[in-house]
Amino acid sequence: MTRDLRVAVIGLGRFGAVHAEAAAALPGVALVGLCSRTLSRAQGLAERFPGARAYDSVERMLAEADLDAVLVATPHKQHFDPAIQAIRAGVAALVEKPLTTSLTQAHELVAAADEAGVALGTIFQRRFIPAAQRMHEAIVQGRLGRVVAAECLAHLGRDRSYYEQDDWRGSWAGEGGGVLLTMAIHYVDMLNWMLGTPTSVYGRWATLKHADYVDVEDVAGGVVTYQNGAIATIGAVTTFENGFASAPSPTVAYRAPGFRLAVHGSVGHSVGLVENPELTQAVNDPWTFDGAAEDLARWREREEGRSSVPEFHGLQIAEFLDAVRAGRPPAITGRDGMAALEVIKGVYLSQARQAPITLPMSDDDRRAADHLTEGAE
Repeated sequence: MTRDLRVAVIGLGRFGAVHAEAAAALPGVALVGLCSRTLSRAQGLAERFPGARAYDSVERMLAEADLDAVLVATPHKQHFDPAIQAIRAGVAALVEKPLTTSLTQAHELVAAADEAGVALGTIFQRRFIPAAQRMHEAIVQGRLGRVVAAECLAHLGRDRSYYEQDDWRGSWAGEGGGVLLTMAIHYVDMLNWMLGTPTSVYGRWATLKHADYVDVEDVAGGVVTYQNGAIATIGAVTTFENGFASAPSPTVAYRAPGFRLAVHGSVGHSVGLVENPELTQAVNDPWTFDGAAEDLARWREREEGRSSVPEFHGLQIAEFLDAVRAGRPPAITGRDGMAALEVIKGVYLSQARQAPITLPMSDDDRRAADHLTEGAE
């Protein structure tokens, strides 16, 4: 009889708890470790999961727990160290987005996982939403003809209280980026998934609403060219009122529109999805195939308005652990996480150089992009 996969969670904030619940609910998986820099937090969460031991040291947990996989849900700038330690110990790692904030570190993680022969994945749970799956399937089946264009919009709202929840939010030093890196990266990943390999990016960013208390971007735009010739635009803001984690505005009733992704093909058809409000399950729009009205109505009735957390985190975690068990690559890899990060860091570097950035970046460009957002590497 095959033994249960032994899994631990590192970083026990809101999404660390989501990861722990998802792993513990899976058949054939034993949640055996919970690690936080604050031992009392780990001990408190461990009370909910019999068999899970609390740790405040990644090194000690890796030495004692006989792990098969770790789920890393620390703040952005703390992704690299536990992930590289796990990989070097021969343990698979699924890391919350962004894979890291540093392209140099992202490349190091991917190379280390390849060398160790262990799985490395990045959390982009929105790929598992049915509307996204249907979009991708339609594109792969050739129903759009040649993909020629796409647009990716993140029209979001944040306020001062959102950024003051944690001391790492809203700064290059703590978060490594703003609306692009923290929010829009989910849809940048889906853009890559739908269109393929990005070959260049040209972008701009600014801090126009929240500058009194953040130094990262709250407005950004980009143009991405893909290997197949398709051109995509990205627009991302956190300037709307009444968005996620924002108290209702006393003066503005309009709700932040959330996310939109649309892909257009050479035969005149388009597919897309809309996530409104943010963190609800996205639904398909547009979907221009003849006779699709009944399908769209059925999908909306079944899916619209449902919360997307924690269901789709759970689906990705289950898929990743199944890949570990089977010895195959996961559906969403570390390379996928690195590719999305390169598009975003390409926008930052393009702003600094006032020029397009070729993708994948050269070693010199990766270091230059990291220097902008990380300081000297």
